[in-house]
Amino acid sequence: MSALSTDRPASTTRGLPAPLLVGGAFALSTVANIAFQLGDILFTDKDPHRPEGPIASIVSIAVVGVAALAIALAAGLPLAPHPARARVGAIVLGALSLVTVPLFWSGAPAVLGAAAAWLAGLARGGHPQPGAARAFGIIGFVVAILGVVAVFAGGISGLIG
Repeated sequence: MSALSTDRPASTTRGLPAPLLVGGAFALSTVANIAFQLGDILFTDKDPHRPEGPIASIVSIAVVGVAALAIALAAGLPLAPHPARARVGAIVLGALSLVTVPLFWSGAPAVLGAAAAWLAGLARGGHPQPGAARAFGIIGFVVAILGVVAVFAGGISGLIG
């Protein structure tokens, strides 16, 4: 008879590491959207200073996107080592990713959703959380993917049209 007794669930062996998950969400949403705005300035004849033009967009994207990254890291780094706290952080950040969906242009939902997935244990080396924390981690991961798709679809259609 062998008894397997562990205090913590097995760690995730597949998927992206946490820094790549959160950093990638930031790069593929916030940084990519800023690059699309720079493309509008460099490759079109439109006035970059127009209302809601690329210069104003770059400022708002950068401010909101960097604020979301700061919130995600400020919550994630101290909570990740403690499973009970990480569970609460996954729920809070997952809920924030849903609340910030109207700000998809900034990348905030993608970053917050990726951080929720990280705290829910969905990143490589993470310890999968049960229940609501796992559900909010999965929701956050889906929001992150949809946010990246929205940024690229909007950016490409903006440059083409």
